[in-house]
Amino acid sequence: MEKVFRDPVHNLIGFDHERDAPLLELIETRELQLLRYIKLMGVSYVVYPGADHNRFSHSLGVAFLMKRIIRGMRSFRADPRFRALIGELERYRPLLLAAALLHDIGHPPLSHLLEGFTGQNHEDWTVKLVQDPASEVHQVLRAADPRYPDQVAQIIARTFRPAFAVKLISSQLDVDRMDYLLRDSYHSGVGYGRFDLEWLLHSLRLVRQGDDWEVAVDEKKGLRAVESYLLARYYMYQQVYHHKTSRAAGAMIRVILRRAAELLRAGQELFCTEALQGLLLDPAHLAYEAFLALDDPLLTFSIRQWSKSADLVLSDLCRRFLRRRIFKTLEIDAASYRRYRDKLAAVARRAGFDPVYYLVIDTAIADPYIAGLLMGAQGRQRAGADEGIYLADEKLRLTELSQHSALIGAISDRAFVRDRLCFPEELRGEVGQVCAVGHK
Repeated sequence: MEKVFRDPVHNLIGFDHERDAPLLELIETRELQLLRYIKLMGVSYVVYPGADHNRFSHSLGVAFLMKRIIRGMRSFRADPRFRALIGELERYRPLLLAAALLHDIGHPPLSHLLEGFTGQNHEDWTVKLVQDPASEVHQVLRAADPRYPDQVAQIIARTFRPAFAVKLISSQLDVDRMDYLLRDSYHSGVGYGRFDLEWLLHSLRLVRQGDDWEVAVDEKKGLRAVESYLLARYYMYQQVYHHKTSRAAGAMIRVILRRAAELLRAGQELFCTEALQGLLLDPAHLAYEAFLALDDPLLTFSIRQWSKSADLVLSDLCRRFLRRRIFKTLEIDAASYRRYRDKLAAVARRAGFDPVYYLVIDTAIADPYIAGLLMGAQGRQRAGADEGIYLADEKLRLTELSQHSALIGAISDRAFVRDRLCFPEELRGEVGQVCAVGHK
């Protein structure tokens, strides 16, 4: 019998009550349930009204895709080249499913948006939670196998061997990206993130390389599927994740939090729970219980409270965000901005705006595909192994994708950087004039 979850992306997500019992226990832990209240796409809902889905459903989807990959590999059991692999996959199956399910439990409110503010990587927090004896996920993992807490932590930290366990969860071809692209595309109502998931999974291969296994795609069957997957990610970043209004809303959240932190440090009275104060003032030393007391509803409620603050800057910024008076944007490279920053600051001050909080540079960076280095002679170990996606021919010889696909080669190893100046709508005319003069 299976425990079944209805899902808009995968339809029915099922886990066996007996075989997957530890996984079902993990789903009920505090750490996993907290993800119900962490939005997957941060503040993108200001642009895409349906994009308020959460990391809990995403985590279920990632674990389900991992289960499908392991199951799919069994179809190769008659091929002697894959027998050892199938044995390893079965042995590591509970560990792989657990790591896939837990990979996001370290996310703070608003997901990646707050990482830029706190300087704390969500993967570091995930490792802490998994290894903390006080956490429920640690206790469930340890009850299943005393080695699991450390092994899951190693997978998240990308130090675990065999390396396929890491690459299936965190690489350029992994179950995490497969799920969030489809999920974000569905909830935002755009078609950019769709790709042929079924054929991509059907085309996946794990190929023996020395004493490890490389994740690859069948050259004949899967080339177009993996191309569409990478292009889906490329288009989602260009059109959705880096949408100018979403980025401006994120920039506003960062200055709101910065202002709130400055007021707290100055000893000014401000609504703030103990956990939120720890996040704002000392995120590197945030305690376990404090972390579990943080979620998107708390942050939204705090912004509502701060909108009534006596501090005019904080209250104005919060009211603008809550009423969707999101900053306008102007594409401008950071070097050009520095040339006439003083003129822009003067414009802001004349209008009654502090340029520290009302003139914000936002930098969006995307790497569509990083090719890494090609495999050395006789298939020996290569540098940058984690950076490439590989195609496998009939003899299981590997070729790095961009060397085989002109389409992917055109976007390989090209970081797309977009700088935008974010500012209140009231300044639009004068900012445009100053920047137009600066470009002459």
